[in-house]
Amino acid sequence: MSGRLAVIGGGFVGLNVAVHGALRGLDVIVVDISRRVVDLINSGVPSVRDVYVVENWPQSRYRIRASTEYSEVSNAQWVVVAVNTPMKVYGRSLVKMLESDKGSTDDYIDFKPVEVAGRRLGEVLESNTLVSSEVTIYPGGTVERLGFNIESSSKYKVGETLRLVHSPERINPGDRVWNISNIPRVLGGLGKASVEAGINFYKEVLGIPVARVTGLMEAELSKLVENAQRLANITLVSSIKVVSDTAKVDFNEALEGASTKPFGFQRYRPGYAGGPCLVKDTLMLYLWVRDKAPRSPFKELLKQAIVLNELYLEHLASRVEEVARDRRAKKILFHGLGYKPGSPFFVSEDINTVWRLMRELETRGFHVKAYDPEIPERSNFQNFNEAREWADLIIGWGREGDISLEHL
Repeated sequence: MSGRLAVIGGGFVGLNVAVHGALRGLDVIVVDISRRVVDLINSGVPSVRDVYVVENWPQSRYRIRASTEYSEVSNAQWVVVAVNTPMKVYGRSLVKMLESDKGSTDDYIDFKPVEVAGRRLGEVLESNTLVSSEVTIYPGGTVERLGFNIESSSKYKVGETLRLVHSPERINPGDRVWNISNIPRVLGGLGKASVEAGINFYKEVLGIPVARVTGLMEAELSKLVENAQRLANITLVSSIKVVSDTAKVDFNEALEGASTKPFGFQRYRPGYAGGPCLVKDTLMLYLWVRDKAPRSPFKELLKQAIVLNELYLEHLASRVEEVARDRRAKKILFHGLGYKPGSPFFVSEDINTVWRLMRELETRGFHVKAYDPEIPERSNFQNFNEAREWADLIIGWGREGDISLEHL
């Protein structure tokens, strides 16, 4: 396979796409606003450490180049937009906004990165280029946030002269079995020509299984349904665990018992549903439902799932505090800093379970530090022995500890 692929965004999603495209024989240009990301890639160092990227970097790096300039996109046949759209509010601030039922989608989520990408792309795109957005967004958002901005600075029309599709990213960080090469991708487009171009790109050029849907909005909604379903179910089991803890019933044992049913039961473990997707995607779905069907009682289910998820962090902090008080511990060490147990990815302070817990416990009078050998830039110690000597109590997060946070 040959051709030129432009990837807008050199973060987790974008670099997975770039590496896979290079493995398929494409010449790839990654455009990112961060000079650090660009310099890393051009110096031969991947800007993210996901297993698929790291293991395939030696074979793919010579086909990948990075730049801060959108002019590099002009002769690309395919463009994948993979920029971040971060939430603006978290924790108690998010709970207060939701309970007041105030604020627009833009008050909760920052869509400027995708809007700016659209305007900059419109200045350089050539006719018949395929633009695929992998940015998870509410139904209608790909056109409103990306398509309209492309048209605002271009002489072409999306869906006509330019092909526009949406194929929401599906990557499971650290998974050695399911990765960007074999996870089926949902795809919808703006018109028949866009859909056909999109299917050809993902299925034939990239060799990825494709599940076609009718249009952009169906594709956009599919990702929100995926993650809202997960968050709502995690919140359900977390809420049951809160009551079980109060009633002194062993929830983990009850969950093991329920999991023996060979059909009809999907096991979810309690915990804060952090990370970059679940809360934000459920929030987008809630805001879309609220705006489209303001009288619908079903929107309350989504809102309460988000609220209860945020409040569960406080319950976790109380559980840690209870153990610490029983053991007369003042200095608490968290062993593991990933956004998932044992993960090497910190992601963000606002959506990192351990980091949020550390800050909450500090407000309760504890001295709190952390150590993770794979996230040294966030660690307070050079090695685990040094960390262990300092601590009165070690909370393991996918790693060794006096107690396991996953089972608290």
